[in-house]
Amino acid sequence: MSDTTFYGRCLKACGSSWELAAAHPFVEGLARGRLSAEQMQTYLIQDGLYLQNYVRVCRLLANRAAIASDRLLFEYSARLSAEAELGLQAELFQALGLEWRNAPPEPATVAYIYRESEAMLHSSELVALAAATPCTVLYAEVGRRLAERPEAAAANHPFRLWLDLYADASVQEMARQWIQCLNRWAATAKRSAEEQALEAFAVSMQCEVDFWEQAWGA
Repeated sequence: MSDTTFYGRCLKACGSSWELAAAHPFVEGLARGRLSAEQMQTYLIQDGLYLQNYVRVCRLLANRAAIASDRLLFEYSARLSAEAELGLQAELFQALGLEWRNAPPEPATVAYIYRESEAMLHSSELVALAAATPCTVLYAEVGRRLAERPEAAAANHPFRLWLDLYADASVQEMARQWIQCLNRWAATAKRSAEEQALEAFAVSMQCEVDFWEQAWGA
C-alpha cells in the first residue's frame, strides 16, 4: 500500500534519490568498514561544516514552531547535532587516527547549506521544515538499515561509534517525530506551499546523495 501521507508524497517526489542516498556506495563502505582514511576524513570535516549550519537551521525552525512540543523537538535536534554528532566526529578522528585539517566547504557542502538556508527564509514554515527533514530521516533510515547488517555488528567495527549513534532509539524516535510534525504542518498549509515543500524536500535529498558522492570520491 502506498504511503498517502505528506511524508509519503515527499519520498515519492524524490524519485530515485531516496534509495540512492540510503544505499549509496559510501553507506555500503560504512557498513563494511571499508572506507579509506581520505574518504572518512573528507566526510567528517565536511559533515562538521554542514552540521554547524544545521544547528542554526533547527533553532530557526524552533523559533517558527507554533506549539511547544514542536519547539522542543527542534531545540533537541539542535542540541543533538551540536553535542552528539559533532562530539562523535571528534571521537572518530581520534579512534581512526585521522588528522584534523582546516578546510573550506566543498561544492556539495556549499550547495546543501545554501539550499537549506534559503528555505529558512521562505514565508511558509512547511517549506522550511521540508528542506531540513531529509537530513534527520535519512540518517535514521541508514542507521536502522545498517543495524540489521551482519557485517556491521562486529564489536571492533572501525565505525562502531557512527553506527551506534544513528541506530540509537533516540535518533529513531526523533526522526519519527520529525515525520509527524511534517505531516501536521502540511495538513494546514496552502496547496502552493505543499508543492514548494515537496520540491524543497526532493532538492535536499539530492543534496544528501551529492554529499555522500563527494566523500566517496575523495
